[in-house]
Amino acid sequence: MSAASTSTTNRPVISAFALAALLIVVLVPMTALLIYGLTGRWDRHWWPEDPTLRWMVDAVVDPRVQGAVLRTTLLALASATLALVCGALATIPAALAVQLDDGPAARRLQRTLDLVALLPFAIAPVVIAICALELFVGRWGGWLPLPLVYVAVVAPTLFPLIHKTLQSALAQLNAASLIEAGRTLGASDGHTVRRVLLPMLAPALLAAFLLAWVTAAMEFAIANLLLGGQLELLQPLMNSLRNANGHQAAALMVLAFAGVGAVVAAVAALTRRWTSGAQDR
Repeated sequence: MSAASTSTTNRPVISAFALAALLIVVLVPMTALLIYGLTGRWDRHWWPEDPTLRWMVDAVVDPRVQGAVLRTTLLALASATLALVCGALATIPAALAVQLDDGPAARRLQRTLDLVALLPFAIAPVVIAICALELFVGRWGGWLPLPLVYVAVVAPTLFPLIHKTLQSALAQLNAASLIEAGRTLGASDGHTVRRVLLPMLAPALLAAFLLAWVTAAMEFAIANLLLGGQLELLQPLMNSLRNANGHQAAALMVLAFAGVGAVVAAVAALTRRWTSGAQDR
């Protein structure tokens, strides 16, 4: 057996081992969290005791939790919407410009957007929150509402998710050929973008919006530093409950993961139906 075939045979084994290790790292803490939220005690033995749904029920009916969930959902939706609109207006024209006219100006614009998309990974959320506190709260805090400041601060951190998702989708669609075909048929570029390209990009736009919404809803550092004194969001509430009642905090975390999972599953099913319907037509 040659060295090339041996290497090819070993690749699935290595991939399966890596996948199994990743699943263990992810699923073991999640399983322990679920068990902790469904039991009354886990401090006297290696195994949990007193199975109960009390913590789940308390988390669902607690007005404090309900208010935090509502505020988190609304602020996350606003941040994701702002990020999607601004990100789409920046990414789609730039990607089309690169595909249609691969000139120096188009490449410069694309490189600039790629660089901007890296900035949220290079700057810690704590630094962003402290700068926002100093600038928007300390200096202009007399007339700027904190929820508006929060949305304006969180939305730029979501730009990489929008930018990379739409950039990959446009590359797969080969948007330049669609524009050229529209020009051949006498349609303007704007008409082709509105009637052909944007409907084909709808699943990618929905996926980008979902990623941005989930990320905004799970934001902790900016929410804790910027809104901690006035508006309580879900992540800071989980942290405060963890110090008071670990079982209830674990139950709330499980419910939050379940809610996000349900939204992801619903959007995935809608996207599949949308895509299959477009292919049938």
